[in-house]
Amino acid sequence: MNEISDRVTQIENRVAELKDWKRKYEDDEQKWKREKKGLLEQAGESEKLRDVLRQFLDLNHMPAHVATTETVNLLQKELVVNLTHEEKETNMTTGTVVGKTLFCALTDLPREGFSEAELSGSLKEHGWNVGHSTLAPTLGNLVRDGYLIKLEGKPAKYRLPDQVKLNAEILKHEARSDRSPT
Repeated sequence: MNEISDRVTQIENRVAELKDWKRKYEDDEQKWKREKKGLLEQAGESEKLRDVLRQFLDLNHMPAHVATTETVNLLQKELVVNLTHEEKETNMTTGTVVGKTLFCALTDLPREGFSEAELSGSLKEHGWNVGHSTLAPTLGNLVRDGYLIKLEGKPAKYRLPDQVKLNAEILKHEARSDRSPT
C-alpha cells in the first residue's frame, strides 16, 4: 500500500509541475501577444509617418527600407623634412700630422686612391718623418671624420671624397741666411 501512495504522490507532483509549466507558457504567450500588438501598432505608425513624409516630400514612391553603405577611405600621411646644410670650414696647418697627411693627399697623391706606403713616401719627400704607428690611426680618424674614404681591397687604399672641398695654400717664406759671405 505504501507503494501505491508513493506512486500517487509522484503523479500528483508531476501534475503540479505540468500545471506550473502550462501557466508559464500561457504567461509567455500573453507577453508575446502584447509585444506583437505593440510592434504592429509601431508598424502602423511607421506607415502613417511614411505617408506623411511622402506627401511632404512629394515623392511617388518611397521604399519600405532604405539601406545605404558608405565607404570612406582615409589615408593621412605627413612627412616633414627640414634640412639645413651648413658648410663648415676647418683650417689646418702642416704643423700637425693630420694637416701633413691631408696636404700630401691633396697635392702629391693620385685622386683615384693611394696606399699608406705611398702616403708615407710623400710625407718623407716633404721632410716629414711620420711612422706607421702614428700614420695608421691618423688615417682611421680622417676616414671617421669624413676627410678620406677607405677603399676596398688589400693593401688598404684611401682617396679624397669628391664632395668635400679641400684647398691647399702654400705660403712661401724667403729663407734668410744670417751668414754673411766671406
